[in-house]
Amino acid sequence: MTGSETGDWTIFYCRLDEPTEWKTLRYKRSDGVLVSAKTFDEVYKWNRFREAFEFAKELITQDPPTYNASVKRVCRGRGESFYLSGN
Repeated sequence: MTGSETGDWTIFYCRLDEPTEWKTLRYKRSDGVLVSAKTFDEVYKWNRFREAFEFAKELITQDPPTYNASVKRVCRGRGESFYLSGN
């Protein structure tokens, strides 16, 4: 089994107008829209919690606010799947 010693961290987010639809970050487009990931390989991962936290902080402090976000550890599941674990 392989893994990073510092962990793989990602952003778990939702739009404020859709508070029940939480998604995992794939990438942020140039127009500021976040795109969600479907497989483990698509998930945008940070090696350090602090870097992921800084990105999440930028998302939730935008004016006007668009997203709610938190940092989660991402783990590989079976096949191409993944799951998020709490900190």
